[in-house]
Amino acid sequence: MPRLGEMEPDYSFASRPRWLVGHLVALVAIVLFVTLGFWQYSRHQDRSALDARLEQRLAAEPLTLESALELDVADVELRRVAVTGTYLPEEEVILQARSLNGRSGHNVVTPLLTENGIAVLVNRGWVPIDTAGPPVAEAPPPAGQVAVVGVARKTEIRGSLGPVDPAEGLLGRISRVDIDRLAGQISSPVAPFYLQLVEPAQNAAFPLTLPTPEPGGGAPHLSYAVQWVLFAGVVFVGYPLLMRSTARKRQLQD
Repeated sequence: MPRLGEMEPDYSFASRPRWLVGHLVALVAIVLFVTLGFWQYSRHQDRSALDARLEQRLAAEPLTLESALELDVADVELRRVAVTGTYLPEEEVILQARSLNGRSGHNVVTPLLTENGIAVLVNRGWVPIDTAGPPVAEAPPPAGQVAVVGVARKTEIRGSLGPVDPAEGLLGRISRVDIDRLAGQISSPVAPFYLQLVEPAQNAAFPLTLPTPEPGGGAPHLSYAVQWVLFAGVVFVGYPLLMRSTARKRQLQD
């Protein structure tokens, strides 16, 4: 008679309906976790490429407005652009629901009229949520001609969710910087990109200058990718161990 250690584990239970369901669930979980891991790794690669482009573009010399207007918006985006002109506070708008350092508030977007007659929308920075306007009396732009440098950003497009700005009428408060929509209420032709102000620093208490975009957005996605693969590994190793443990218990009971 074979000793207990020499007996084969009893896996006959593995063909029972509930265990067949368990096999399917484990297989689906492994495939799902691995798929999510590859998806997060793909996002990591995309963000890493974006980070490299951002770092390269921010390090480059600022473009002049004339040079920027000769390029496609995709080639100007995230580049610094130097512009000289006069702010038009009477045509200012408030970009609603924007936080800074955990504080709720808005951004102030003011057209800057250049000498060649082109207006460039400039996101001058953050103001508290109880700010009245526009124009925002507590955050006036400098008067007269000014020279500014900002990071070029493309027009913002509404996704499948989120607030909708009215298609017609004069907007004082907006949910996104839709350049084509705002162009209809600005007295001069508008550049196809807007600027997030970098310099000079604001003279008044408000608005607070927004942080310059920084690389480094890909790291979380790599961490998530590793986590999903580890989850798949837990199921891949743990489920057979569970089956073996169950088979050993049945062996002892027989």
